[in-house]
Amino acid sequence: MFDAELGERLLRTCDYRFPTLLCPHKKKLADVTLAKWQVANDAWTLWTVIDCNLLPAGEVWCDKSCLSLVESPRN
Repeated sequence: MFDAELGERLLRTCDYRFPTLLCPHKKKLADVTLAKWQVANDAWTLWTVIDCNLLPAGEVWCDKSCLSLVESPRN
């Protein structure tokens, strides 16, 4: 059975964004899924692209240069 408390703790330690950004290489708008994870009380990882509609299914490589367009007061 799923532990609801564990699920809540996991959701508090990750942050997701779903922006539409201009891909600098393909010169097209891309719907991306960005994520970062909490690694300590006040420390978070950098944003990373975990999905992009411009990449073929199953492909996960890109240079992530669109990340320079993401701004957050919590970065």
